[in-house]
Amino acid sequence: MEETRQLAEFVEQVSYNDLSHAVIDKAKDLILDQFGVQLASSTMPWSKAVYAYIKDKKGIIEESTIVNYGGKVMAEDAAFANATFGHGFEMDDTELVGRFHPGCVVVPPALAIGERERIGGKEFILAVVVGYDVGIRIGATMRLLAERGYHPTGVLGPFAAVATTSKILGFDKHQVLDALGIAGSEPSGIMEYTRTGGSVKRLHGGFASQKGIRAALLAQRGLTGPPTILEGERGFCQAYANEYFLEEITKDLGKEFRILWTGTKPYCCCAAQHAAIDGVSSIVKEHNVTPEEIQEIVVGAPNLTLQMVGAIVEPEDITGMQFSGAFGVALRLVKGGNWFKDYTEENLRDPQIRSMAKRVRFVFDEEMEKITKGHCPAKVTIQLKNGATYQERVEYAKGTVPNPMTSKELRDKFTELASVVMSHRQADHIVQTVKELESLNDIEKLASLLVA
Repeated sequence: MEETRQLAEFVEQVSYNDLSHAVIDKAKDLILDQFGVQLASSTMPWSKAVYAYIKDKKGIIEESTIVNYGGKVMAEDAAFANATFGHGFEMDDTELVGRFHPGCVVVPPALAIGERERIGGKEFILAVVVGYDVGIRIGATMRLLAERGYHPTGVLGPFAAVATTSKILGFDKHQVLDALGIAGSEPSGIMEYTRTGGSVKRLHGGFASQKGIRAALLAQRGLTGPPTILEGERGFCQAYANEYFLEEITKDLGKEFRILWTGTKPYCCCAAQHAAIDGVSSIVKEHNVTPEEIQEIVVGAPNLTLQMVGAIVEPEDITGMQFSGAFGVALRLVKGGNWFKDYTEENLRDPQIRSMAKRVRFVFDEEMEKITKGHCPAKVTIQLKNGATYQERVEYAKGTVPNPMTSKELRDKFTELASVVMSHRQADHIVQTVKELESLNDIEKLASLLVA
């Protein structure tokens, strides 16, 4: 027992020297990836609405930068905006054991509080690694959040954000324990959007980031929380999960950094459908199949995939579009991609895509269900009108999306996303700064580069 206390001690004691080169390099890749998503997604209507809401607030304290738009606001507000951008268009990183998007609830608080506190690059990297580790460990403890209708990013996010903030503020273990205890009263996020859409889903990362910072700042001022917030009989795990595995919180704590479990997205849609998209793409490429030849596509999948992306076939908004496995497969077949530029109102209404989506069925597959819990494999079967049938099976590596992206692919992804709002020259400057992040003496310099 005392898992919360052990986690607090870890947050206090872990140092930059405890991080391997692999962990540091992974952190840099994920930081860059999150910045790219923030920059491009800041242009979406819901992101603009959040920016307008923050700018309309009175008595703004200038502490931290809003990505793309510039201007400084309170750190909590900057994190809310940037995390909303970072979770704003289904391209942020994913950890599939907890079914969690850690980047959008770790990097924005690290940037906002880091800029306020004028920390250096090493401190920034360490705070990011700590936030990922805490969030992913709690997520691995509670694997059935999604089945109960909770959005893991909204529910786990305050813990990740408060750990990141606590590390930057230099909390001792007692303050961290209180901050975690306060954060445990803040989680929220409901997944009805997987059935009916709704742009509020875009705000879940923003809510969680803001709550995590607030919990840490309240603890700093002497407010206290239950020291058994995670493991207590009326604690977080008992309240939110049908079953939980407390040993995941402390297993190899300080030795194995769970940031390495995190995958990055090559497609602009829910990760639960990526395996299906890859399977369809492989068959089409190998057998030179055209959409017109297809009679039906059946995707055999575990129950989690059906819950996440199996309900919507004819989406009514872009959120629904990105959580429709049938639509994602149809979009790949008709338009050739599932990229940022492909998820548009025009394609949402395209009759050819909508017709193709009606020929795609996601069905429960017992064999896929038996593969490690938390992953979303797919068994894709394409039947042609001439009677020919082709099948492809796609599985996941532990905790990642399929076909993990290389560092070069991530840099290319960042550059393309960043180019939505800035020049390639400015994007390259950001890439180089993140590459040399440990040598940066003031994170404000990095924040200033993120303004278009």
